[in-house]
Amino acid sequence: MANHVYFTITSEGRSLDVIKTQKSMRDYGTGPFEVEEAIELCNQPFMFEAKRGEAVDSDGWPKDSYTWHCEKIGAKWCNIEGWNDDFIEGYSAWSPPIEMLGHLAKYINTELKMTYEDEFRNFIGVAWADNEGLTSYEEIEGEDLMELFLEKIGEDELPEDFDWSDEVEIVDENTVIGAHELYDDIVYNWFENQ
Repeated sequence: MANHVYFTITSEGRSLDVIKTQKSMRDYGTGPFEVEEAIELCNQPFMFEAKRGEAVDSDGWPKDSYTWHCEKIGAKWCNIEGWNDDFIEGYSAWSPPIEMLGHLAKYINTELKMTYEDEFRNFIGVAWADNEGLTSYEEIEGEDLMELFLEKIGEDELPEDFDWSDEVEIVDENTVIGAHELYDDIVYNWFENQ
């Protein structure tokens, strides 16, 4: 099973409401209902330049879709699940869609920031794109996050009976907090400091 990489894209002062959508009918056993969802990334206007010169099928998909997604999106597949003026969020397979971020920044002519994390926090990162589509990123591995966590609680390794729902004490602060909450704090503090 593929690891999902969840991402959120933000911009300083420029609207991100550029996602082309379509209405579809869905039925999950409770009766049909209409949803508005993002069209496939390969057909989003901000990806048109990346598709120029590619052989496409009758639905507008690149004929070598796997390679195109890996090279032009940054992952073998990617879905946009939420968007408004302030953010775009979604998930991709195995790696963050950094190349897509570059195409989006160039399309709307602004600088963008994307935070991302592997679903098991094997890695987390922050990527940036400038208005010319050039990208950069910083990542931290899961082992390094765990070291930060262990340092906070004054341990060399997790006890054998450790449970993420347990409370832990932060050394030097006399603070007790849920282990999972502390780990989240470490992740989000890392994001903010990039």
